[in-house]
Amino acid sequence: MPVQHHTTPIDDAHWEGEELARDDTHRYVWLWYGSNIRLIAIPHGPEGDWSFDHGWCYPRDPELVAKAVRDWDSDTQDEPAGWHKRPTHPARRAPRRDDNPHYNRARCEHGSYFLDDGCRVINCRDIQEHEERALSTRGTA
Repeated sequence: MPVQHHTTPIDDAHWEGEELARDDTHRYVWLWYGSNIRLIAIPHGPEGDWSFDHGWCYPRDPELVAKAVRDWDSDTQDEPAGWHKRPTHPARRAPRRDDNPHYNRARCEHGSYFLDDGCRVINCRDIQEHEERALSTRGTA
């Protein structure tokens, strides 16, 4: 499912945003969303008229979002880089994610590779759950 990146974003009047790219299953559109930019993965077909499957929040910097989408390989990478919040669940899984295991390591809801670097958000639920699981399995052997 090769991604078609647009050299000039395509206006999306329905979602009031701009389509940056598309692949066989989704259109990737960014829109102003409160104090963030939200990049959304809109499925092709009628369900895409009213809902999206995945979303990622970025700082209000359109060039940052455009670069993240340009650099992203949706075939082998679960999510684009640089986001600070994932408001949708479950996380997207790339069809060939096993081809790029380093990129697809576990991330917390704030986009950090928490098993490597931790998370920059105090009291991150994913970090807390990981630590609680580690404590509960300690000494059970």
